[in-house]
Amino acid sequence: MMRTLGVFELTGCGGCALNIIFLYNKLFDVTQLYKIKEFHMASSYREEGSLDVALVSGSVSTQRDLDTLKYARENSRFLIAIGTCATHGNMQSSIEGSIEEKLERVYGTKESYMGALNSKPVTEYVKVDFAIPGCPYDKDELYQALILLAKGVEPAYKDYPVCVECKLNGYECVLVKRGIPCLGPLTVGGCNAICLRSGVGCIGCRGPLPKGANPAGEARILKELGYDDEYIRKKYKTFSGGGLKW
Repeated sequence: MMRTLGVFELTGCGGCALNIIFLYNKLFDVTQLYKIKEFHMASSYREEGSLDVALVSGSVSTQRDLDTLKYARENSRFLIAIGTCATHGNMQSSIEGSIEEKLERVYGTKESYMGALNSKPVTEYVKVDFAIPGCPYDKDELYQALILLAKGVEPAYKDYPVCVECKLNGYECVLVKRGIPCLGPLTVGGCNAICLRSGVGCIGCRGPLPKGANPAGEARILKELGYDDEYIRKKYKTFSGGGLKW
């Protein structure tokens, strides 16, 4: 049976929606299983009505974003937040200060003509059935989730840190061996430790582990390597929306 799919874009760079197009030939597999009723990145075509699956990217940063998100939630059976903007708020949520302070700093007025809101992840506003973090997320992870849902199987969360994938691939621990800052111990796995493959530290773009992370322990290691509190604070908050503290 053909299922229905909608893709909704909130505030972000557009990369997470573009990543769906970058499925290339696998996208044709998806269209064999889903009728796409809305996907602005690919087409101006839009069809009202209920959806089996809604994909939502970006953070809620305007009233328009919030209205779009509520529409997606109210009209879908299964909602997937894709990308770290949607799952954790990403960089725009990490900017400190009220929306009035930000507007005055940029535009010289506290009045918002565009319905601006303090940026927050979609999880702050609606129930999310599944989340795929990453900046951008792994497009094959989304592909597998859509195939499973089409078969009536709910996808499972990854609940382990990037370090697990680093070990499985036999990569050197850059934090311990080379003293390079790496957020792998605190970050949700699923990227196959792609940064470590290149010999650089994990930057935390998939967001913090929901449980089991030890940010205080990592902070102690970074301090021993000579990094100060301000560096660590900025490192921790970049992709987590300011939610990773020690």
